[in-house]
Amino acid sequence: MVKTLLRSALREIRQSIGRYLAILAIVGLGVGFFAGLRACQPDMMVTGVKYLEEHGFYDFRLLSTLGFTDEDVAAFAAREGVEAARGAVFTDFLTEIREGHEVVVKAHSITEDINTLKLSAGRMPEAPNECLGDAKYFLEEDLGRVLPVNGDNSEDTRELLKYGGYTVVGLAWSPYYLNYERGTSSLGSGSVAGFVYIPEEGFDFEAYHEIFLAMADAAEPYSDAYGEQMDAWEPEVEDFLEQRAELRYTTLYDDAMEEIRDAEQEIADGWDDYHREKADAEQELDDAYRELTDGESDYEQGQKDFEQGQVDYEQGRRDYADGRQKVSDAQKELDDAQKEVADGEQELVEARRELDDGWAEYNQAKADAERELADAYQKLLDGEREYADGLAEYNDGLKQLEDAEAEIADGEREIQDGQRQLNAAESQLNASWAQLESGRQQLEASRAQLDAGEAQYAAGYQKLQQAAAASGVPIETLLATPEGIQLTTLRSTLDAGWQEYNAGLQEYQYGYAQYQEGAAKVAQSQRELREGQTRLAEGRKEIAANRTKLDDAKRELDDARRELDDGWAEYNQAKADADRELAEARQKLQDGEAEYADGLAELEDGKTKLADGERKLSDARQELRDAQKKLDDAKNDLDKAPGELADARTELDDGWKEYLDGRADADREFADAETELRDAEQELADAREDLKELKRATTYVLTREENTGSICFENDTSIVAAVSVVFPVFFFLVAALVCMTTMKRMVDEERTQIGVLKALGYSGGQIMSKYLFYSGSAALVGSLAGYGLGITGLPWVIWEIYGMIYGFAPLEHAVLPALATVSFAAALLCSMGATYLACRMELKRQAAELIRPKTPKAGRRVFLEYIAPLWKRLSFLHKVSVRNVLRYRSRLFMMVLGIGGCTALLCTGFGIRDSIAHVADDQFDEITLYDYSVTFQDGQTPETSAAFLESYGWNEEDALLVHSGSVDVVVEEGGKSVYLVVSSTDCLEGFLSLHRGEEPVAYPGPGEVVLNTGLAESLGVVPGETVELRDSKLGTMAVKVSAVCDNYVFNYAYVSAETCRQQLGEEPEYNTLYVRAHEGADPYEEGALLLEDEDVGAVTVNASTRERVDSMLSRLDYIVVVIVLCAAALAFIVLYNLTNINVTERIREIATIKVLGFYQNEVASYVFREINILSVLGSIAGLGMGKALHAFVMAQIKIDSMTFACRISPLGYVLSFLLTMAFTLLISAGMRPRLRRIDMAESLKSIE
Repeated sequence: MVKTLLRSALREIRQSIGRYLAILAIVGLGVGFFAGLRACQPDMMVTGVKYLEEHGFYDFRLLSTLGFTDEDVAAFAAREGVEAARGAVFTDFLTEIREGHEVVVKAHSITEDINTLKLSAGRMPEAPNECLGDAKYFLEEDLGRVLPVNGDNSEDTRELLKYGGYTVVGLAWSPYYLNYERGTSSLGSGSVAGFVYIPEEGFDFEAYHEIFLAMADAAEPYSDAYGEQMDAWEPEVEDFLEQRAELRYTTLYDDAMEEIRDAEQEIADGWDDYHREKADAEQELDDAYRELTDGESDYEQGQKDFEQGQVDYEQGRRDYADGRQKVSDAQKELDDAQKEVADGEQELVEARRELDDGWAEYNQAKADAERELADAYQKLLDGEREYADGLAEYNDGLKQLEDAEAEIADGEREIQDGQRQLNAAESQLNASWAQLESGRQQLEASRAQLDAGEAQYAAGYQKLQQAAAASGVPIETLLATPEGIQLTTLRSTLDAGWQEYNAGLQEYQYGYAQYQEGAAKVAQSQRELREGQTRLAEGRKEIAANRTKLDDAKRELDDARRELDDGWAEYNQAKADADRELAEARQKLQDGEAEYADGLAELEDGKTKLADGERKLSDARQELRDAQKKLDDAKNDLDKAPGELADARTELDDGWKEYLDGRADADREFADAETELRDAEQELADAREDLKELKRATTYVLTREENTGSICFENDTSIVAAVSVVFPVFFFLVAALVCMTTMKRMVDEERTQIGVLKALGYSGGQIMSKYLFYSGSAALVGSLAGYGLGITGLPWVIWEIYGMIYGFAPLEHAVLPALATVSFAAALLCSMGATYLACRMELKRQAAELIRPKTPKAGRRVFLEYIAPLWKRLSFLHKVSVRNVLRYRSRLFMMVLGIGGCTALLCTGFGIRDSIAHVADDQFDEITLYDYSVTFQDGQTPETSAAFLESYGWNEEDALLVHSGSVDVVVEEGGKSVYLVVSSTDCLEGFLSLHRGEEPVAYPGPGEVVLNTGLAESLGVVPGETVELRDSKLGTMAVKVSAVCDNYVFNYAYVSAETCRQQLGEEPEYNTLYVRAHEGADPYEEGALLLEDEDVGAVTVNASTRERVDSMLSRLDYIVVVIVLCAAALAFIVLYNLTNINVTERIREIATIKVLGFYQNEVASYVFREINILSVLGSIAGLGMGKALHAFVMAQIKIDSMTFACRISPLGYVLSFLLTMAFTLLISAGMRPRLRRIDMAESLKSIE
């Protein structure tokens, strides 16, 4: 029995392969989407955790305002539970990259074991003046580039960085920077472009800026156990950090005291030196006398040297003039060579472009020619096949025609014989009817006699019962009396009569059955005879028509043969022409390539010679400069010599006078020395005062939760996990709906078959197993395919999309047996569960009830029928369509829900695109209204900024002076690095628009801050709460959130200048101007002009930032494509399946209207009108569902430093609606051939 059901199920699969594949596809799509999205978070986590563990990402980051020593690092390393501790140094500095492009770079010292780097290109630094560049920012072409430490950097920064420049020798990824965010800075434009890692020896520092700790036996990152471990360790680390900070303070204090004591000793030594040097001065004055005597001899020798110097100078002048002429000639030759090389390069570039264009044209022409020839060849082959098929059909038709004529003759003879047999059978049937009528009359007479005897017996027996009841005598005793015996005899006679009557009745029924059978056979024979005669007549007509068609076909075949022969001749000629033209073009291009290669070699040789010439010319110029310097020195010496000799004479004459003056000067100098010693004693007193002001350290213990990249990575994986809950459930619900609809229809179709199986003894479970196998096998195959594609494809796509943020490692795949189990279980539950629900009610019915056709539903008036004016205007077919739509509510519900779900997914996909695409427009058209920002090297005042603006033709109202920097916004749960804006005025109109929706937001007052919405949501703060703002110098401000405002690109905190003055104790440094460009001017050109000003450090053009944002967000288009494609596939499958079911279950209805004479277009319009109506209703419902689904999805999509508005454009709604309707029309067009193939006779046969 099981084998029989299995064969039946397999046969059902073959016969309804479309329905089977629909279930397979919808389940595969659901499983693939579910498994793929659910695998994204584990795969991303496995990738991130593996990367962090391989590169020793820190567990704690320690900061102190007094720094750390090697002893502090060693002390932390020796603590129980600490696996490793490493000190590190960092700083921001301004450097120049790619010719004139000044950016801010964050430099870190390279550490061992903790935060190790992943090399992506080049090599590790081997010298202290080498560095590794940020692989996310630097390019491989930057390898070998020197990053200068610009003079605009502060003196502290230049002292910390030991060298004036660092050579990029490699590119690397750092676990400290997991995402694209590199932080903010108080330098330059305020944004850090990238990082560099320098060996520790490349820094000149006295104390480490930070310590990184790696804890022993730490749990897996991002797990709850890891968080609990860090929470447990953090208080211990904080306590020990406080101890080390106190020790650091004590050490600094003791060292300062030691320096003070040393200074005291130096002052005491100074006094001793003073007295000693004073005695030495007396001795020097005595020596001066002797020097005057020696000066007379030196004077005479100087006179001789002067005369010889004049001779040497004249010879040097002649040699210098000759060398200068030679250099001039060489420079002219070099300039000519440079021009030739430049011209050669330009010619080669043009030649290369022409060659590339030529090859492109050649390849295109070749492809076009091959395609056209292939098309022509294929058409000819198709023509040959069509000709051969037509010839074969013609021969077959000719043979069939001859066979048909023979069959017609045989049919006429058979009909004549059948007519004779039918006449004999009708005569015999009439005789049998007469016999049956006579027997019926005899049976009715016997029945009347028996009924009268029964009445007589009943009356007698009733009398005996009454007598027995009256006398109390048992009725058995009364039956022995004569009356009782007579009654018993009557009973026996009646029983014998009934037996005889029943026997006669059975004989009559048998005869009547035989008569009916004979009558049916006669009627059947009569119908067959009439049908045969009709077929013969139609056959004769068909033979005549086919004879004409065959003659026409023969003429068409002859014409086709001639056309084919002409086509082959044209094809061969075209192929020969194309081969010749392509060969000539290829030869020309190859000749051009050879000429280009020769030219390139000549150019490289010229460049080499040019470089040698430049080097030689440079050496010659240097020699000339040296010679010129020597001549100038000689000339100066000669010019000075007469005066020096005269001065020497004067000095000798005045020697004794100077000797006396020297003694007076010595007395004065020693008086000055005594003053300096007094000043040193005062400085020592000041040092004692500074020591009193030395403050204890402020310390910070930071975990991975304060690392932007780490926390963003965890948040982004959570976003994917949240999205993965919604879409797959949606898909599975639609899959369950489709499966239930499909299987219910299948069960309804096979209702009679189920009844027969039950009648034959099959149990309900055995019968249900057939349908469970049908749906379960489709779900299983679909699940396997969908699961395999989903867990490999979707995570890869998502990871590639997140590559614009991360990209530190290739994606790793997690082993997820639970996901596989849940995926297959969900798929089988959707399919087999729906099958069980569809079969359960039918299998409860009796076999006899199932064998009969299902009773049609009683017709009821629909609500439109009560609107008489409208109803009367509808045509007959329109009324039928309206009734069918509104009466079959289950079909209405399933169609609307299925189609609405598809429209909702499409709407969500387009909505995500709309929300992402308008970020730059929302930011730079509605919020950031200025054109560019100018960052100064030093702080400005309103007066100096006004003078600056005036010098470039601006008015004060064209710019806004602000302080722009970076701070960390810290709350209990963590913090984020954001841009801080402090305006010099509360009026921001025309530069910044602070608003929330349509409501404007007031600029914050003293002690207040305004945060942007995305930042406030990520930190979990609302207006009225207090946050802490911490700058790079560890200065803090505690401020209350007065309001939140819209901002889409980057995170901002706005505070007033008064707040800075109150809490930081100083005026904010106004370092930035927000500027509106002159009307009609190019912001880029104005920015380039301003960069030439020595006071300007950087210019950031908002148009450039806008382009970068658009470019970055364009990667998210892939998500939209994935969602739209999946939604489109789901919509296509659902619409095909529901349309297929709708047509299948109405085959008899369609056949009926075809019998009534409806044309094909009328039949199609009648059927598809209802589907179109349901599609419109479902699409309209889907638009509302899509809006809600889109709102939920956008609430889950959060990218650090970026906020998305929840919007769906009208075009998105229109496209979602139109795509759904397009699928409906496409499937309707695909179903038209099936409507044409419906056999009216077969479809109208009784299903009994």
